[in-house]
Amino acid sequence: MLEKSSPLWWLFAAVSVYLYLAAMFPGMINRRQMAWVSCGPVVGFLAIAAYSANYDWPLNELLPVYCGVILGIGLGVVGHSKAMRTFMTWRAENPGKPDDEGPGVPWMLQIAFTLPVFLGGALWYVNAY
Repeated sequence: MLEKSSPLWWLFAAVSVYLYLAAMFPGMINRRQMAWVSCGPVVGFLAIAAYSANYDWPLNELLPVYCGVILGIGLGVVGHSKAMRTFMTWRAENPGKPDDEGPGVPWMLQIAFTLPVFLGGALWYVNAY
């Protein structure tokens, strides 16, 4: 099994971000939404960097958790690009309305399943190895 301090985790993190963006971009309808979605991996990385600095945990060892979160969200929308485009079109046309008034968001159930599975697996891996 790959050690959690392996430098290959940087490559896995980059691939995870690529897969996340490849899954999310088809559901976005304008550049503003694409820019907003692109901030997800950056914010996630800043969060693990802050955790690493605060708790004196090597950043390299937290990369599996980062990969788990990014892949969990990215894979949570796979297959739902048409529904995402419908929702994002509604969202762009109705900026002040709550999301629950818009069309259904079928990918939320998929994210609700994939994110805990990937995050749980990553946390187990980081603590076990």
